[in-house]
Amino acid sequence: MRYIRMYKGSEDGAPGVTLYEIDPDGWVHRQLQVHAEGVRFSPEDILLRRPVSVSYMANHPDAEEITSEEFELHWAEFDHRRRFRERMPNPWRAWQGQLVDSDRVLRWEPSLAHPGEGWSRVPGFVRLYVYGDRDAAWATQRELFLERDVRWQALARDEVGGAVLQVINGPGLAGALRVDERALSSRVS
Repeated sequence: MRYIRMYKGSEDGAPGVTLYEIDPDGWVHRQLQVHAEGVRFSPEDILLRRPVSVSYMANHPDAEEITSEEFELHWAEFDHRRRFRERMPNPWRAWQGQLVDSDRVLRWEPSLAHPGEGWSRVPGFVRLYVYGDRDAAWATQRELFLERDVRWQALARDEVGGAVLQVINGPGLAGALRVDERALSSRVS
């Protein structure tokens, strides 16, 4: 995977950053946009359905390639804010669900444990899996973008450990945007 950080704000000039996790074929697996007006994730808010040119993105004057460690640090800072978590009774517990009007079975693993053979990670997530192959995972991503309902059922083996509840609230990207936003508003006044 390659990781790109793009410094692009909103049309009104407010600061912003977009992070991309891109596979060798150019498919974006995870995308996170952080702007002064909020946070957007793929696939809840954004859906890219064709490969991108990683070399073009990496050479763009407003972009830089970052390490996977840096990407994961930023991802962890915002992951707990994603709207998809509101679709589960309790995102800190393990759940199994089924997309309504579909035979696709989902598994939410807050501990980051892989559920086992036959399960594929849904692109855009680190904790969500679908029972099926890569095609089923990408199809599930599209259905979640369309906000298909999911019927959830708690897993009996569920355990909530201390590491699962860890939320990173450092200055990171959010702090940097708040600082930039304050500087911008002080210049305007």
